[in-house]
Amino acid sequence: MQTQTRMTLLERATRNLAEQARSAAIMINLEERLYKTTLKSIQGEAELRLNTNEVASSAIKPFITTHSKNINEPELINLPAYKKRALMGRGTNHRGEHMAGMQRGDLIDLPITTDHISFWLSENLPLEQALTDINRITPLLDDFKSCAAALKNLVLWQEIILENGLVATYPGHNSFPRSYDPRTHVWYQETRKQGKENWTLPSLDAATKTLCNRLTSPLYDDKGKFIGVASLVIPLGESLNTALVSTDMQAAKMIMVTTLHRDEAHQDSLLVIGKIDNNQTEKEFRPAHGRFWLAPPEKEWLTEDNPQFESLIKDINDKNPGVLHMNYKGVPSLWTYSPINKSVSILIITPVNKFTAEADEAEQYVRESIANQLEGTSLIALAVILSIAVVAYFVSQSLSTPIRKLSEAMIKVGDGDWDVRAEFHSKDELGDLAQNFNHMVPQLREHSRIRQALDLADEAQQSLFPKAPPEIEGVEIGARYTFSEQTGGDYYDFTGCATCGPKSFATAIGDVSGHGVSAALLMTSARAYLRALSGQGRTLVESVTDVNRLITKDCAQTGHFMTMFMAICNAEQKTVNWIRAGHDPGLIYSPDSDSFDQLLGEGLALGVDEDYPYRDYVTSMKQGQIMILYTDGIWEAHSPSGKQFGKDSLKQIIRDNHHKQAQEIADTILIEVEAYRKGLPLEDDCTVIVIKFL
Repeated sequence: MQTQTRMTLLERATRNLAEQARSAAIMINLEERLYKTTLKSIQGEAELRLNTNEVASSAIKPFITTHSKNINEPELINLPAYKKRALMGRGTNHRGEHMAGMQRGDLIDLPITTDHISFWLSENLPLEQALTDINRITPLLDDFKSCAAALKNLVLWQEIILENGLVATYPGHNSFPRSYDPRTHVWYQETRKQGKENWTLPSLDAATKTLCNRLTSPLYDDKGKFIGVASLVIPLGESLNTALVSTDMQAAKMIMVTTLHRDEAHQDSLLVIGKIDNNQTEKEFRPAHGRFWLAPPEKEWLTEDNPQFESLIKDINDKNPGVLHMNYKGVPSLWTYSPINKSVSILIITPVNKFTAEADEAEQYVRESIANQLEGTSLIALAVILSIAVVAYFVSQSLSTPIRKLSEAMIKVGDGDWDVRAEFHSKDELGDLAQNFNHMVPQLREHSRIRQALDLADEAQQSLFPKAPPEIEGVEIGARYTFSEQTGGDYYDFTGCATCGPKSFATAIGDVSGHGVSAALLMTSARAYLRALSGQGRTLVESVTDVNRLITKDCAQTGHFMTMFMAICNAEQKTVNWIRAGHDPGLIYSPDSDSFDQLLGEGLALGVDEDYPYRDYVTSMKQGQIMILYTDGIWEAHSPSGKQFGKDSLKQIIRDNHHKQAQEIADTILIEVEAYRKGLPLEDDCTVIVIKFL
C-alpha cells in the first residue's frame, strides 16, 4: 500500500507540474506579444518626438540625475514592487537608522516617482547639450503611464537610451551607479549592430542589482541614422512564480539555464545564468513577485549522466515545456521546465520525497508502532495476530466472493459489455453497492451512446466548412471559426459564382439563434439550400429569397431564425454585391485614411417572414481596402470582470494588423478574443471572414 500510494502521489504531482508548465508557457507567449506591442508603441512615439524640430513646453520641470547631483528632484515614494540589493561596499552611505543591522545582499526600498521621467546624464554629457532631447522626450510621460497601467507588474522600467549618453527612465528614480553608461553594455551594442527588435539574455539591472530580461528596439532619425534604443526591463519570474513556484520554497531549487555560449567541453551541459537563493524567507520573496534572481558568482554548468538530459536540452532549444523524472546530484527529483524565450528556460528541481512525504511518514509511523508493540507485548501480540488471522480468514471469505464478482463485472463494463450485472444479493453495504452498480450500467451505456452521437455530429459539421479559403487573383481571403460547444450554430462558406465570371466568388456568414445540436441542424439545412440554389445561375436576391422561404417552413414550429450576410465579390472590377439579412453589418477598413465604413442595409433575418422582399446593395472597393464579416460572438465575448470585448476593440485589431495577410488577421482576431476572456468559456460561437483587395 505504501509503494502504491507513493506511485499515485508521484503520478499526480507529475501531471500537475506538467499542466503548470504548459500554462506558464502559454502565459509567457501572451505576455511576449504584449511586451512587443508596448515596445513598438514606445519606439514609434519616441522617434516621432526626437525627429521633430518643435519642442513642446511642459509645466513639469524635468527630473535630471547625474553622477554628482540631482536636479529638480520630486518627492520619491516606496512601492513594494521596487526594491534593490544592498551593496554595502566602499563609499556606501551607512548612516541612518534604516541602515542599522543591514547586510550586503539584503533587500532595501528603491524610491521612485510615478509622476516623472528621470533623465540620467552619462559621464561627459553636458546638461546644455542634453536639454533639447530632454524637452522632446518629456511629453512621453503620458505614454509611459498608459503602458505602465497596461503592463502592471510585468515590466520594471521603460527606457529611452540615446547615442549621446542620455537615459530616460520611467518610473523615475535616482539609483543608477555613478559610472553607469548603457552604451557600453552588450545588449545596447547588439541592438545597434543588428538594427532590429532584440531579446537579450538575463543580466543584472543597474538600479536593482537583480537579474532581468531586456527587450530592445533601435531608434532612427528621419534620415535612417541610428540615434538610440527603446527598451523594456522585464523582471524574471513575474509569470513563472505564479504558475510554477511550489509552496515549499526551501525544498525546490529554481535555476535559469540556457543552451547558448557552450564550448566544446560543455556541449552536453546547460549554462546556469540565474538562480533564486533558497535562503530567502517567504516574507522577503513575496513582495517582489520573484524579481530577485541572482547570477552565479562564476560560470556554472548543469549536467546529468542520463539520456533524458539530452531530451531536456532539445526541449529548451525548441521552447517546449514539460516535466522529467531524473536524478539531481544522485537524488531522485522532478524537473519542471518552462521556456522564457528561445534557448532559455526556467528549471524547478524538486526532490521526489517532497511529493511522497505523506506515504513515507505513514510507513515510518507504522514501522515504529509495530516495533514498539513487539518489544513490550510479543506474546500478547502474537495471540492477537493469530486471533485476527482466524477472524480475518472467515470474514475475507464472506467478503472476497462478492467483491471479486463485482470487480469482474466492472472489468467487463470497461471492455464494453453493457449487459453485465452483479449477480449476488445481500442486505448489507455490499448488496447496496451491487444494486447501485446494476443501476449505473444502463445509464453509462446511454451516456456513451449520446457521446458517440455528438462526436459524429461534430465530425459531420466540421466537414461542412471549407477546408481553406479559395485562391482568387486580386484578393486575399482568410477565415476562422470557434464553437462554444461541440456543435455550433455559426456558418460561413465560399462558392463559385456561375453568373459573375472567373474572378468572382460568393461568400456567406450566418448565425443561428441559440447553439448546440438544434442550431447545427438548422445551419446545415441553410448551407444545403444556399449551395443548391446559388449553383443554378440565379441572382443573389433570388437565391436569398428562396433560401428564406425554405428556412421559414423549417422553423415554423420551432421559433428559431438565422441571420446571414451574403456577398458576391468581383476581384477584377473590385465590387461587392451584398445582402444583409438581419446580420451584423460588414466592416470596410481603408488604411490610407484609417477609417471604417459599415455595410448597412435593410433586411430581415431568415426564417421570420416567408414573403419578405430582400434587396441587394453594391459597394465599390479600392486597392488595399479590407472587408471584414463576423458574428456577434466576437464582440459580445466577456472578460472576467463582465466587460464586453466590443466592436471598438475589433476595429483596433484590424487597424493594428492591416498590413498582414488576410488569414493572419482572422487568426489574430480570435486569438485576441481568447486572451481577453482569460480562461472563461465561450458564451457564443465566433466566426470571422477577412477579404483583402490587392
